[in-house]
Amino acid sequence: MRAEEVDKLDDAPRGTWGTGRVARRRAVTRQRILEVAEELVRSRGIEAVTIDEITEAADIARRSFYLHFDSKHDLLVPVAQARTRSLNRSIDCLIEKLSDPAEIVSIGLRHTFRGILDDPLCCWFILRSGLPLDRLREGIGESAARDLERGVRSGRFVIPNQAVLGDVLSGAVVGVLSAYLGGSRTEADLDDAVEYVLRLLGVPPAEAHKITHRPLPPLPPTPARQSRQKPTKRKGK
Repeated sequence: MRAEEVDKLDDAPRGTWGTGRVARRRAVTRQRILEVAEELVRSRGIEAVTIDEITEAADIARRSFYLHFDSKHDLLVPVAQARTRSLNRSIDCLIEKLSDPAEIVSIGLRHTFRGILDDPLCCWFILRSGLPLDRLREGIGESAARDLERGVRSGRFVIPNQAVLGDVLSGAVVGVLSAYLGGSRTEADLDDAVEYVLRLLGVPPAEAHKITHRPLPPLPPTPARQSRQKPTKRKGK
């Protein structure tokens, strides 16, 4: 479809799109914008990519972009959320046959740290998007909340106030990631952070250390992650 044809379909306000053929066309346009933006950001970096470049690559007019998104920030949030959810799905595939909630949380958090650090869009989403913690949990906290609940039900974890613990863990994840990217923490510190989480959940210190410092099994290969590299280790603290 040519850009001018797309523009005609996109002229109506978002709230009037309905569910018919025009709405489906607009959904296709929106998805194309998301895909183009992700590809450009992956190749050039978040700050370097402009809205004009996105609209040019998507073959749409600039006004059509603003019918779907208010800004580049508004566009990047769903792109980044999709990436973090993809990471969560890969982790879920890895831990689905495990039975010990402590092992599940350990592997999940260790891979979450590494997966976010390995992806500039995920890092931006968690550390620089400016979203409140409850919005960040939409991308990174859904599986963790489920795993914590299972641990509580089984008696493996002791959490008197699960809501407050969720706030504490969300802040801890952001803090550790920020410190690592700032160069004041190492990859080994990521595993230490997960150990402290297990201890906070009631796992005895020696057992928590053992669980969180075992060799980390790799994530199953998926098209979105096959080309990913391990985050570079930093020297010193």
